[in-house]
Amino acid sequence: MRRVEKTLERIYERDAATGEFIISIGIDKYPDVFNELDSAPWRRRDLDYDLRVFLEESSSDIPLKYDIILQFSVSQETQDTIKEERIKLGLRTYFAFIRNSVQREIRTSYERSGLYVLASFLLLFTSYSLQVQITGNAVFTTLVDGVSIGGWVFLWEAISTLAFRNRGARTKYLQYKRLSTAPIQFRYSATDSTAV
Repeated sequence: MRRVEKTLERIYERDAATGEFIISIGIDKYPDVFNELDSAPWRRRDLDYDLRVFLEESSSDIPLKYDIILQFSVSQETQDTIKEERIKLGLRTYFAFIRNSVQREIRTSYERSGLYVLASFLLLFTSYSLQVQITGNAVFTTLVDGVSIGGWVFLWEAISTLAFRNRGARTKYLQYKRLSTAPIQFRYSATDSTAV
């Protein structure tokens, strides 16, 4: 575990007081955080594509057990606390929206898996019931075997959805949950002041 931390410390700064890893983002001006083609207010605006990709990759680099800080280094603006608060609100809203979307996706896959399990048990029960009643007829035996195979396929689909396919979505949910609760700081090149 210490080796992982040392590797991360080579890539990411660490806050001396809290030990949280700092994801540093360099921007020229405040609006650079958001998509320039989106005309909505900052609290509802989409993130800049490159920033979103950078945050997702950085967040996936740092294991979920470590807390993070998002630190914006602003080079061409003077400190404006009102704009800082708007950006913080916009980021939290965006991250919460993505987190809720992923949560809905996970819930839908659980519901689908439940239907697959139900269909599987119905097909397997039907197959077992028909197998006891029908003997000697090759056509009916083949049909019963087909129903049995269908039941096992539905059961496997439910298991694979729960165990394998949802894994990435659950990880993405936890990453966006961490991003939505991460402290956001601003640093300024000109004045070198920090606002937490």
